Amino acid sequence: MNDLFRIYTDLLGNIIDTFLFFRFMDNNLPLKVKTNYKVILLSIYIVYSLPKEIPYSPLIILAIDLLFLCFYVWPDWKSALVTLIKYEFYSYLSMSVILILHSVVFNDLGVLFSSDIYEQYKLIIIPFLTYTFYVLYSNYKKNRKIRSHYYLYFSVIILAVCLLLSYSTLYICRREPDSQMLPVLFTVLIILILLCISLYDKFLALLVENANYKIQSEISRLQENYALQVEENLSALHSLRHDIKNHLIIIDGYAVQHNYNKIHEYIQKIGAHFKDTSSIQTPSVPLSAILNEKEALAKQENINCEITCNIPYLKINDFFFFSIMGNLLDNAISAASKCETGWLRADIQQTESALSISVDNSHVEQIQENGGVFSSTKTDSSGIHGIGIKNVRKAVKNLHGQIEISHTENTFHVNILLPNYK
Repeated sequence: MNDLFRIYTDLLGNIIDTFLFFRFMDNNLPLKVKTNYKVILLSIYIVYSLPKEIPYSPLIILAIDLLFLCFYVWPDWKSALVTLIKYEFYSYLSMSVILILHSVVFNDLGVLFSSDIYEQYKLIIIPFLTYTFYVLYSNYKKNRKIRSHYYLYFSVIILAVCLLLSYSTLYICRREPDSQMLPVLFTVLIILILLCISLYDKFLALLVENANYKIQSEISRLQENYALQVEENLSALHSLRHDIKNHLIIIDGYAVQHNYNKIHEYIQKIGAHFKDTSSIQTPSVPLSAILNEKEALAKQENINCEITCNIPYLKINDFFFFSIMGNLLDNAISAASKCETGWLRADIQQTESALSISVDNSHVEQIQENGGVFSSTKTDSSGIHGIGIKNVRKAVKNLHGQIEISHTENTFHVNILLPNYK
């Protein structure tokens, strides 16, 4: 193996390791690493690839990574040390597992220990597959709320191309280990895959932006409806205040006649001009809007609905919180609407540094539970509890909260605790 090929493999391997390190930092530190800092560290490793043999190379690489982390998160050196330990543990463990599986699938252990060139390509492919798997896994974990089928398609394509790259490279390396075209082909394919991963990140960012836009549009719609309801009630109140003198004269006339039935009827007639809306007030206008809309929807279904809210402030992520409240109340309304005398009780309270959400509703379906997954035994059921509760669990987990679910023959209960502090 000539010195130029050695520099090529060391350089490519160090670049891939550095990309994995950057991705790990972005996912485990509060702030993303700035591009200029990435360029500096990448340049250091490019230069580091040039010498033939460096004593204590693994220790030097650890020291460089630790210094870089300390510089970036200073003075929180403990966080830098913990991040480095996690990274080393993940990289060595995942690379070992992928190396074993890859060698079993390709059945190349004999070639691996007998060919230095083959070994060098293998030692580049394994970190590259590790980087690819980590990118796909971390993006899936960060963007669980999207659940787009495009994500699945792209992940399968990326994995297939990476496996094809490893197979074709090692196959050519077995047949023609001295081929001058192999390094060029290998480099081009890796660059193309890295570009695809970069486009994939941008595509996911667009999906997240689109998802946030949809939830913001829904919140805006709720706010507009809420504002319209408030305006209608205020208009009715102003109208009543304008005519209050005439109303009092009429009521006084009925009182002189001791006609209490007419007084009662007239008061009821005046009250009918007011829509029973916008009764729930919270520190968050979007929360007030969604609670009032769900309350109105429940009353349209002739459900006895009581929603109380007593919180001084709301510091919870809008997307996940409104997903929780929307699913919980939709589930409860759907189940209670199937009862002859359906009812729904919801209570939101601040308890120390946590937000307590309690929702109870009536139901007539026979509910089956399997590992926290709920389903109805009715064949015509929409499965609303099963789907809705699954989404609620995901949102609660993303907010680092706790959820407890219980049910009886005719009652379904959900209690949630979410961190809510300034």
